[in-house]
Amino acid sequence: MRGPLDAGASPVLVELRVRRYRCRACGVSQTVVPAEVLARKLYSLAAIAWALALWGLESLTAAAVRRRVSPWDVVGPGSAGRWDSLRRWAGEARRGRLLCCVRLAPTDWTARAVAARAASTVAAFALPGTGPPSLSACAFRGAERAR
Repeated sequence: MRGPLDAGASPVLVELRVRRYRCRACGVSQTVVPAEVLARKLYSLAAIAWALALWGLESLTAAAVRRRVSPWDVVGPGSAGRWDSLRRWAGEARRGRLLCCVRLAPTDWTARAVAARAASTVAAFALPGTGPPSLSACAFRGAERAR
């Protein structure tokens, strides 16, 4: 799983140990993972929510968001100024496939506007903490509960 372990922390690559269970009656197996793991995603749910918040709410460039969320230091020359994952995640949020709590966005909205809506919706699920947190930090912390 990729991404920081807390908002503002350095991004890391974490290897997870998951459990698989097999039904004795029918033989079907099921994999059980932590809540922050999304199916077919390399980044944690919190990292995705934080990236959408940084891009949509704080208006950081895609390259700046990538530096804060991705653990990879080396970026190819063709994608130095962009990060396609942001637009893909915003597209999934637009169609309601990323988080079920985010309302569908109108088709004329930009990807940044969709990212801002998804991040602000997820931020509402954050538990109150000490000090005034930023909205992007609340998106990170609220992502696990918003699932």
